[in-house]
Order: sequence, then structure tokens, then C-alpha cells
Amino acid sequence: MHNMAGRSKISVRELQQNLKRALSQVERGRELEVTRRGAPIARIVPLPPAGQAEPWPDLEARLRAIFGDQLMEPPPSQELLQDRD
Repeated sequence: MHNMAGRSKISVRELQQNLKRALSQVERGRELEVTRRGAPIARIVPLPPAGQAEPWPDLEARLRAIFGDQLMEPPPSQELLQDRD
């Protein structure tokens, strides 16, 4: 396994041969990036603790990052409601 900051790279072959050890690292909070021929193909990440839901993404912040201060009038949610009426 090749260590990166908080994440390790592991080849498919090494993952097959050392699955138990790899999953043990994931349980301790490390992310594993699975590679095939050096190219990343998947990521294995730890689940949040039981009973703790994953946070919803901040969609408003994402919209601001994409569109800046351009406001859509009326808001898309209102447009959708009007179309459904």
C-alpha cells in the first residue's frame, strides 16, 4: 500500500491478497484508493458511525460556486411548482 495524506493507494491484486488487512485500515478511518495498472478505479471509505446520518450537501453554496451572484427569478423551485399546477 502506498500512503498519501489520509489515504492509501492499493492495487486490485494487493487488495485481493490482503483484503482483511485493507478493511482493518478502513475501519480505523483510512480511505483506500483502488488502482488497476496504476489508474484509480474505486475508493473504499469508512462509513459514518452508526446512528449518525451523512450530512446533506450545501446545495446553495454549490449553486453560488457555479453561478456566482446571478439570481434566477423566480427560483427554480417556484417554477417547478407553477408547472405542476
